[in-house]
Amino acid sequence: MHNFGILFIWALAACILWQGFFAKGQSGYICLIEDPKQNQYDSICLTELSSRLSEVVKAQNEGNKKLERLEVKIEKTQDKLLQEVQSKLEGQHANMEAKLEDSLLAVKTKLEGQQVVLTKLKVSQAKLEGSLLAVQAKLENQLQAVVNQLQAMSNKMDAAKVAVHAITIQSGFELIGTRYFQIVKEEVNWETAERRCREMGGYLASFRNEEESNAIRPRHGDYDYWLGINDQENEGHYVSVASQKPAPFLKWARGEPDDTNHEQNCVYWYNGEMSDIDCKTDAVYFICQADKET
Repeated sequence: MHNFGILFIWALAACILWQGFFAKGQSGYICLIEDPKQNQYDSICLTELSSRLSEVVKAQNEGNKKLERLEVKIEKTQDKLLQEVQSKLEGQHANMEAKLEDSLLAVKTKLEGQQVVLTKLKVSQAKLEGSLLAVQAKLENQLQAVVNQLQAMSNKMDAAKVAVHAITIQSGFELIGTRYFQIVKEEVNWETAERRCREMGGYLASFRNEEESNAIRPRHGDYDYWLGINDQENEGHYVSVASQKPAPFLKWARGEPDDTNHEQNCVYWYNGEMSDIDCKTDAVYFICQADKET
C-alpha cells in the first residue's frame, strides 16, 4: 500500500512540475527560473526539478510517518475496543449463566417440592383405601349377620305357621317340605279342580319354588296335575288363585306356553315342568294346598 502511494505521489509531482515549471514557446519548452542557463540542457531544468522532487520525497516520508503513527493509534484503539467489548460480553455471559443456573435451581427445587407432596398424597390415598376396605369388610360382615338373623327369624316364622296350620289342617293334607298338600287323582277340568280344593278346606296349589316342586315330584306318578295358576283375566300374566298375586314360580316345559289362539289359559304340571292347556280339559288330576299363600 505504501509503495503504491509513493508511486502515485511521484507521478503527481512530475505532472505538476511538468505543467508548472515549463512553458511552451515558439522554439520548444523553456525553464521558468531566474537563471535559465545553469544546469539547463535541452530545454529541461534539472536543478529545479531535483529540488522539487526532494521536497516531495520529504513530504512523502513525513506523510508515511504520520500514517504509520495513525495506524498504530488505530490498532491500539481497535485492541482497546475489542478488549472492552469482549469484557462486556464475558460479563453479560456470566450474568446470563448465573441467572440461568438460578432459574434451573428454582425449577428443580419446585419440582422436588411437588414430588414430596405427590408422595404424601399417594401415602394418604393408600391409607384411605385401606380404611375403606376395612370399613367395607366390616359392613359386609354386619350385613351378613343381619341377613342370617332375618333368615333365622323367617325360618322360625315358617315353623310357627306350619304349627298353626297343623292345628287347623283338614284331613287328607300331608306335610311335604314346609307346607301341607293333598294330591287328588280325579280326572276333572280346571274349574272343578279349583272348586273341589275349596271344598276340602284348601286352594288349588301354586308352588313357591323349585324345592317344593321337587319335593312333590316323587309322589305324583306319571300323570298331569292342575295347578292354581292361570292367565284368564290378563293374557300372559299368570296369577295364583290362592293369593291373587303373580305366580312366584314358573318352570315351563320346552315350547311352552304356546297359547296361539288365546284359549289355553290354565296351567298343569307334569314331571316337574309346566304347560298351558284349555281350562275345559277334563282328564287331569289336581293338587291342593292347605294355605292360601304362594
